Amino acid sequence: MEPDDLTDAEQLLWDAFPTGAWTDLAKAADKAADKAGRTVRAEVVRALLLGAREAEPGGLAAIRLRGATVTGPLDLMGATVGVALVCENCVFEGTVRLAEATTRTVRLVGSRLRQLKAPRARIDGVLDLRGTRIERGIRVDQAEIGGGLRLHGATLGRSEHGAALDGEGVSVRGDLGCPDLVADGPVVLRGARVTGLFELSRARLENPGAVVLDIDNASFGEGLEGTRLVTDGEFRLRSAEIRGPLLLPRARLSNPGGFALSAARAHVTGAFWCENGLTVKGEFRLTGVTLDAGLHLADADLTGTGRTALHLDRASIGHLDAPRLRVRDGEIRLRGTRVAGEFSLINADLRPGRNGMCLDMENGEIGGTLRLSDLRAEGEIRISNSGLGGSVLASKMRLRGAPDDVAFRFTRNEVASSIRLLEVVADREIRLVDSRFRLGIDLTGIDVRCPGGTALDLSGARATELVLLPDAAEGRVVLNGARLTVLRDLPEKWPEALSTDGLVYETLQPALSARERLAWVERLPLDQRPQACDQLAQMYVRLGMQSQAQRILYERERHQRQFKSPVARAWGLVQDVTVGYGYRPWLAAAWVAFFLAIGTTVFALHHPAPLKKDEAPHFNPFVYTLDLMLPLVTLGQKYAFNPKGLQQWFSYVLVAVGWILVSTVAAGVTRTVSRR
Repeated sequence: MEPDDLTDAEQLLWDAFPTGAWTDLAKAADKAADKAGRTVRAEVVRALLLGAREAEPGGLAAIRLRGATVTGPLDLMGATVGVALVCENCVFEGTVRLAEATTRTVRLVGSRLRQLKAPRARIDGVLDLRGTRIERGIRVDQAEIGGGLRLHGATLGRSEHGAALDGEGVSVRGDLGCPDLVADGPVVLRGARVTGLFELSRARLENPGAVVLDIDNASFGEGLEGTRLVTDGEFRLRSAEIRGPLLLPRARLSNPGGFALSAARAHVTGAFWCENGLTVKGEFRLTGVTLDAGLHLADADLTGTGRTALHLDRASIGHLDAPRLRVRDGEIRLRGTRVAGEFSLINADLRPGRNGMCLDMENGEIGGTLRLSDLRAEGEIRISNSGLGGSVLASKMRLRGAPDDVAFRFTRNEVASSIRLLEVVADREIRLVDSRFRLGIDLTGIDVRCPGGTALDLSGARATELVLLPDAAEGRVVLNGARLTVLRDLPEKWPEALSTDGLVYETLQPALSARERLAWVERLPLDQRPQACDQLAQMYVRLGMQSQAQRILYERERHQRQFKSPVARAWGLVQDVTVGYGYRPWLAAAWVAFFLAIGTTVFALHHPAPLKKDEAPHFNPFVYTLDLMLPLVTLGQKYAFNPKGLQQWFSYVLVAVGWILVSTVAAGVTRTVSRR
């Protein structure tokens, strides 16, 4: 039944309802030159929605209202509404309440509302609020929306509870479209279930210092689109399920001193794209996330503001692609992280936070190649206890910082291929300690300057080949305990100081002479030189260069002599002079010939008197001299004659020389045989 007190505007709406025709009060008011003609009471709208007038036969009843001002609250709490509510460019002065209601499509487009409350509502159609300004926010928590929720270009203020959009537990069949949304307060979608796309392109969300977008435990069936999204506050999507891509190119996320984005344990089946100028101020926290198709951070700019800039602990990522990434005041952390494919930081610019760390990866895994070429870092790069299924390519890195720190710490890692640090420049130590490389280590053109300290430390490294050709290595190069098949170097590239305690290798290339290699040994600490000589000698023996091996071993004995007691040093000196420690046997022959010549001459000039004149053999000065020099053997001369005076003392010298030569020859032979 038609009420008696309808205004002209309300009468127009009443008459249009049965067929669902548009009621355009803006035009009607203009024609009547009466702005008051746009006013419609909310109770009239409510009556029509609840069946005060039936649909015209063959028509489709609906409220389609344009340019109206609806006075009073529109309260449909718990109601069942079988027709659509469509309003454009309208003003609702009171609250629109749809709590626990069951309705058809609700479109309030380009309008102004005081507040929309629809908790636990069931909307069998679209909830369309495009371009609408809602002063006290929206509540759709636990609601079921069957045709999508549209907030394109909407502006939301805060409710009495502080939220601009409260959609906790909302279920949306279709898309949740929020492009160009402006929210002065948090958008809460905890536990939401959206079968389609959640779109936030160009949205602006503000809640400084607190959570601004909360989609914890939410599920989005076709991804999340946030191109040019701007947030001031924490963007939270912990344990969220995003079946599709998560796109944040050119977004700006800001929450200095806190989490700009927190996505712990989230699962993204598509790619996580954060490229082309993503700007983050605050921690970008992705701990424990699963990113099936990878994380893309090309040209992103992350500022940790004293916190970790990019936190990826325990994450599982398809691949991590971050060329030209810029990080300020914070580190990249990847403890326990698994990257199935490549990890690229090509041309990245990293500046550390308070702890001086730029990149910290521990107990991680990279299935493909780690690319660090052209990277610039002003803090430490640390990769430890990790497994790498491909190579490490790090040419032309520039590493700067305090000289008492380590620039590149690569320790206790397993690398299926090789590491190439080509033309790297650093003013701090590069450390490749206890790491295993199935192929090689290439340090060609590296320039490390740590005067008085350690420039390169490869202690305990395992590799098929080490190419040690630095442009400059100011500081010690440490190869202690390393195990190599081939060590490639050049005399002009040798560092000033070396340490090779426990180094094991098979071949040094190029194959230099022993004399040249001894110059290499002289760069070692004194206590390491004997072991280095042993290694060199073994190599020359394997190469069939026995004479070179003997020269090396001879020098080894000379170096080792200085660490012995005075008596042992004296005996060593005698062995050196007489037989070259057994490696120069021709010296003994020379000494024998020398003393034979002297003795023969002396005794030829003055024969010693025979002991028994009638029994003495014919005197032979050569045989007599030789007989004196041969211990434990007699030729029938030395016991038959009795030299006197100076000749007697000279004979004692010849006897002593004989014993010394025999002893040193025996010692040298024993040493040589034992080394074989």
